[in-house]
Amino acid sequence: MPQGTFARNVITLMTGTSIAQAIPIAISPILTRLYTPEEFGVFALYMAVASIVAVLVTGRYELAIMLPKKDSDAINIVVLSMGLSCIISSLLLAIVVVFNSQITHLLGAPDISSWLYFVPASTLLMGIYQSLNYWSNRKGHYKRMALSRMMQSSSGSMAQLGGGYGAMSASGLVGGQIIGQGFSTALLVQLIYREDQSELKKISRNRIFALAKKYSSFPKYLMLGQLANAASGQMPLLLLSLFFGPATAGFYSLSQRTLSAPMALVGGAIGDVFRREAATIYNEIGNCKDIYLKTIVRLMIFAILPIVPVLLFGPWLFAFVFGEQWRTSGEIASMISVMVFFQTMSSPLSQTVLLAGMQVIDLGWQILRFLFSVGSFYFGYVLFDDYMMAIACHVASFSILYIFHSLLQYQAALGVGNKI
Repeated sequence: MPQGTFARNVITLMTGTSIAQAIPIAISPILTRLYTPEEFGVFALYMAVASIVAVLVTGRYELAIMLPKKDSDAINIVVLSMGLSCIISSLLLAIVVVFNSQITHLLGAPDISSWLYFVPASTLLMGIYQSLNYWSNRKGHYKRMALSRMMQSSSGSMAQLGGGYGAMSASGLVGGQIIGQGFSTALLVQLIYREDQSELKKISRNRIFALAKKYSSFPKYLMLGQLANAASGQMPLLLLSLFFGPATAGFYSLSQRTLSAPMALVGGAIGDVFRREAATIYNEIGNCKDIYLKTIVRLMIFAILPIVPVLLFGPWLFAFVFGEQWRTSGEIASMISVMVFFQTMSSPLSQTVLLAGMQVIDLGWQILRFLFSVGSFYFGYVLFDDYMMAIACHVASFSILYIFHSLLQYQAALGVGNKI
């Protein structure tokens, strides 16, 4: 076992995350034989909508949980973030009830109509989970974080497997996802209520309102940027479904899901630990250059290992593992593996710019990313009417953007943001 604190914490999270990732990876060859590409496409579309809308429910206040020097302030931000999740998710439910048909028509997927009513439940669970996860991250409870991830993965995967054998079509995939979110969120609530009683007693309504005002720059600047970030990340699924049909979105979804598994294992664990360590160092000396450089080198080494086999043998690997009908997913995976490499180096360290107070600059980058995402797929559809060309445009533009964002992060790690 590594002797350094940073490395031990990464190993702790990686262990839990690896188990969490191993379960859906292990059952994926079964799921791809129980569900059709069209059903995967409906599920992918549901998750895309829920992931985009989830950005709104917390006002992005959960990103501020790491910043206060006092835990008593941080726990009040947790409650603020959770409270907003409840309020805004309730408003989203009212919107879905009133405008269900219009939203369904906009998405161009009639099969998703009935599932739109469950989107507010997913956004509520996502908002609460993220708030509690950031609190656990701040406190260094990495075992708690790892355990919650294992709970979400295991319960959700088993529910999806049961739904597949029960011939529940896309409802098995969507329902399983919600079940997993519910169990993992409930686990974090139970652990924090039991183990952090001393901090919970410091919750104050007046302090919540004061902190909401103090960190108002987060909803002002970050919410729009993070919304653009989430939308650009989910835009491939939305536009592929709209332009080329749910089956194409299903193929892309499996490619993305398979490649993101090892990336989430390493990048997610390293990013969580980096977030806490970098925040502490930045508060002490005004920069976090050394830990940033060490971390991005780690990410570069880890990212290249799973990417090379997919880049070279993607179609054959996907046909062998998931079934011949999924060979197209392998062709897509070979293409997007280049983008995933640069994404793995950039995304886990994205909060470096927030430490330096560069919210406005980050907002501009997120909006640019959204425009590139929409533009690349629209360009591929209008000029070529070919989904592979659309994906190729997306990969090229996003690879460049991730490189640029890594350079922006480095400037923030130097402490330059405080002088802008």
